[in-house]
Amino acid sequence: MFDLHFTRTLERFSRIAPVSAPEMFKVSAKNLFLFARKRFLATSAAILRTPESSSPSPPPLIDYLVKSLGLPLESAVSVSQKLGAHRNAVEKADSVLRFLRSCGFGDAQMAKLVANRPSLLLSNVESNLKPKLEYFREIGVSVSVLLGAIAGNSGFFTRSLDSYYKPQIDFLKKYLRTSNALDVAIKRCSWLLTLHRKYVLEPNIDLLIREGVRFDDVGVLMLYQPWTLVMKVERMASVVRAVKGLGIEPCSAKFIRCLRVMLSMKESTWRKKVENFKSLGWSQEECWSMFVRCPHCLAFSEEKIRRTVDFYLNTASIARGVVVGQPLLLQFSLDERLRPRHRVITVLRSEASLKIKIQCSAV
Repeated sequence: MFDLHFTRTLERFSRIAPVSAPEMFKVSAKNLFLFARKRFLATSAAILRTPESSSPSPPPLIDYLVKSLGLPLESAVSVSQKLGAHRNAVEKADSVLRFLRSCGFGDAQMAKLVANRPSLLLSNVESNLKPKLEYFREIGVSVSVLLGAIAGNSGFFTRSLDSYYKPQIDFLKKYLRTSNALDVAIKRCSWLLTLHRKYVLEPNIDLLIREGVRFDDVGVLMLYQPWTLVMKVERMASVVRAVKGLGIEPCSAKFIRCLRVMLSMKESTWRKKVENFKSLGWSQEECWSMFVRCPHCLAFSEEKIRRTVDFYLNTASIARGVVVGQPLLLQFSLDERLRPRHRVITVLRSEASLKIKIQCSAV
């Protein structure tokens, strides 16, 4: 195909060249051939060249988010669309991100915050972001805990410092009386900061106080298992009734321990654990009796319970009634404590060196 077009082009140039031209204007066949070939290739290239489609450059904010935060293009586009055509968006976003970086936030944390709450990029650093972070540092919340709490709650900066956070912290401080306790509780459950106290914290605490739970025990619950106080009030009321039904007085420390264990699992999980004990020979009454003595015995995994009970009954030849009466035995590690000590006792007994009776709890 190429040869055919080239030949035709060469013939056209041959016809154009005058036959009787003077000697100085005569063109040799070789030069004519090279000229025609060059002209043909240049023309063909111009005709066959496909014009490149000039794709428009992405909006400045999208490009900025992709390059500065490493956001996927799709996420950056979504953020840009939610913010709309906002004036000086890039400048505002850069100011916010530079401030967050100076506070210790990593790119991954900031990317998560921005993706979940694009309006953060339009926040005023001096009047909104900076005062809130300074306040929490002043009351003793550590930087690592504060950063973790904010990273897990994209709406953190949307709350008012004076009308929300300060009253919220004052409420928590009634039960968490030291800065360290406040820091620990927030680390364990950052929802203490972002879930309004009037909707969950106050109703749950009021319920416990009305039932007779001591003020200090509420503080213990808030410190060690704060998430129990941010669950639905209906759930809290149901568990309180169940624990009271076991004959445990709400004013006792044991009431809070039982409450913590029962609140730590779903009702279906609780039933499975009870059924697990029943499959090993326990009655319903024995299960409740063990739970009252040692609430954590029902917090262990079903596999641990089965392996430990099997060891006591079949390897150590301990009566089941002993385990029922001393449920604390179930908390010991089977491989790190019980088996090694049992091997030592077995060797000593075989050598007639051990003639005294050893209590199970001492093993």
